[in-house]
Amino acid sequence: MNELWLGACVDEANYVFLLPNRPVLPDPVDIGFLKKPDVSILIDLNGNHWRKIFTIMAKLAAPSYDSWKVFRDKELLTKVGIAFSLDQLRDYRGVVFIVGNTFREGLPVVSSAQEIGEVHTSFVYLPYVWCPYLDYRQFPNILIEALREYILEKKC
Repeated sequence: MNELWLGACVDEANYVFLLPNRPVLPDPVDIGFLKKPDVSILIDLNGNHWRKIFTIMAKLAAPSYDSWKVFRDKELLTKVGIAFSLDQLRDYRGVVFIVGNTFREGLPVVSSAQEIGEVHTSFVYLPYVWCPYLDYRQFPNILIEALREYILEKKC
């Protein structure tokens, strides 16, 4: 397991989130869990921090914003992939959320990217979205909603 990938595979993911940190996985971990991970098990193993990460992902990726909680608990990792290194993205053609600052040297924000938000911001140059770490102090609901609206508008 050199390159950890969680959730929907490259060919099936609606979105991919590139994260700088990995969650604790069940021990022993099997390939079946990696392909179809259970959000509730990951939250149990990793605590409130990962509940917040999954919640923000769900709010960004749910088909309807009002259904984010059900989406998080039942569908998130069947529709969203989670990568942990830049080279994992080479075959993916959809929207990629580059989370935090860890990967900005290898994939810098382009000067023509659209800035979304006011106090808290993200930058979009589709298919890339450079966004804050998935924590409400850095990524509040107002930014989630503005970013979601912008991406959905541009994807249509």
